[in-house]
Amino acid sequence: IVNPTAQDVIVEYTLAARLPALQGARIGVINNSKHMAAEFLEALEEQLRVHYGVEITERYEKLNAAIPSPPGVIRRFVESCDAIVHGVGD
Repeated sequence: IVNPTAQDVIVEYTLAARLPALQGARIGVINNSKHMAAEFLEALEEQLRVHYGVEITERYEKLNAAIPSPPGVIRRFVESCDAIVHGVGD
């Protein structure tokens, strides 16, 4: 008899440290390509720039919400951004 269930692999993560301030922060934005995600993220980007002095330094739009962002994209974001917004829609 074969047990078709996956074994649980528990990975514990800690939360990233909060940014000391948003003013001048370099933010990356990942759009998961779901319905209305682009519109929401555009509005959010404008609010962050206008009201908090944030610089949007990286943008990436996933081709499909079900697949992860490529490792190269994540590396680029980590190297050039202070924080990342991963937006979802629906």
